[in-house]
Amino acid sequence: MKFAYYFPGRWVPADPALMSGRVHNQLARAAEGAGFDGVALDEHPAPTEAWRQGPGGHDALDPFVALAAVASATERIRVLTYLTVLPYRNPFLLAKAAATLDVISDGRLVLGVGTGYMRGEFAALGVDFDRRNELFDETLEVLKLAWTGEPVTYRGHGFSADAVTLQPRPLQQPHPPIWIGGNSQLTRRRVVADAQGWMTMPNRRSATSSHKTPALETIDDLRELTTSLRELAERQGRVEPIDIVHSARDAPMGTSEHIDWLHEIEALGVTWVTVNGTGRSPDEAESLVGAYGADVIAQFRP
Repeated sequence: MKFAYYFPGRWVPADPALMSGRVHNQLARAAEGAGFDGVALDEHPAPTEAWRQGPGGHDALDPFVALAAVASATERIRVLTYLTVLPYRNPFLLAKAAATLDVISDGRLVLGVGTGYMRGEFAALGVDFDRRNELFDETLEVLKLAWTGEPVTYRGHGFSADAVTLQPRPLQQPHPPIWIGGNSQLTRRRVVADAQGWMTMPNRRSATSSHKTPALETIDDLRELTTSLRELAERQGRVEPIDIVHSARDAPMGTSEHIDWLHEIEALGVTWVTVNGTGRSPDEAESLVGAYGADVIAQFRP
């Protein structure tokens, strides 16, 4: 089992200074010292105010810029976009940003990607929400072509590339690991066909009507989805392992119960767990990181 630390996105009280590079570097170094295997940031370049003020809303840094700073302050910990929305970006600009981050981090990038769900954010960015699945598949295809370092000719939605070349290539070859987020059957098909990992999305049944994705709030839900993924991989003849990434957001809080829960999801095939950062200040957040490493992560190390 591996662990990724998800940086806090909303501090109480809210203070822009708490989103600074100094704070993120402080917490990343603490996570590395505590035994975490990765640190993660999401992407919301233009969220609606209604979403920001809602129960799951928060502010977000640009993940490629912020994770580059974090990489420079750490040595071994992986940097994870959890997740970047593929339809938001021109695929060549995204390929360049990801390749740059992989090079700058000495090959530590994991590119977590998704289709996105916030219609208002799509509108603000001038992207057609109803074509998001087409754009996702197109972007994923172009990314892999661009990362070869060879000239690419491609006619896409809103762009025409004629023998364009991306250099430098990512340090990891053939490319950084790609993890796709979402609970839908389409997501699982994409994972089996084109990715190295699957990021589940905890989703309560009461929210499925707004997020348009299957519910995932119990161990039984997770068992059903992981079984579906394995069966699909077998039917498609996939032999390469698939990382399964699950959030500890709704896990039991007590240490022994939490560890039991981790063992239970590990038995279902989960290989990575993301842990949401908490704390009313950077120092408290750092203290909680250390405690989690000592009390929990240490139980999963030789």
